[in-house]
Amino acid sequence: MNLSAARLAAIVALLAASLGAVPASRADESAPTPSVTATSVTHVNFKSPKPFDAVTAAIEKQLGKFDAQAYGAIMKTPLNPAEVESKIHAMEGTSGFMLFAMRDHGQLLALKGKQASVKQYEIGNPLFAVEMTREDLRAGEYAPLRICVYVGEDQLTHVDYDLPSSIFGRFKSAQVDKVAKGLDEKLEALIANALKN
Repeated sequence: MNLSAARLAAIVALLAASLGAVPASRADESAPTPSVTATSVTHVNFKSPKPFDAVTAAIEKQLGKFDAQAYGAIMKTPLNPAEVESKIHAMEGTSGFMLFAMRDHGQLLALKGKQASVKQYEIGNPLFAVEMTREDLRAGEYAPLRICVYVGEDQLTHVDYDLPSSIFGRFKSAQVDKVAKGLDEKLEALIANALKN
């Protein structure tokens, strides 16, 4: 196909003009600047001579099981709020919490040739979370909560977590603080019951 010099020049000019409209790099665009805030969190550690397996079993016994599939189904159907809350309450354990996930870090450490007893639990309740996120959406970053159960170098079973009121306190909301303080009490009761002989 033969193009005349004039046609070729017009095509090249058109391409150059269209390429000029697109920045060569994103360096011309301003990058988002993060806002960084330092906060203080209170860490809680319980220790007990009670065996690791007994402690984890006692914690798990008090937790309900969050059923993501059932939750998704009830949120899609046009139920009234009282019915939805009732179905969520049915997932709760005696502690008021439900288990979202458990990670056995001891099994993971075995991949590196280390023996350890350590489990991390994600626990919470969507009904607790919504009481906070309706006041401040950022509270969703910390729900569900996490606890870690492990055998320490002292050969005692440890249960660690960050105090919810100190985590959620950064939002400076009376409603969020009220719910978080209730979570402090529920977590302490969960752990105290698990550590009973």
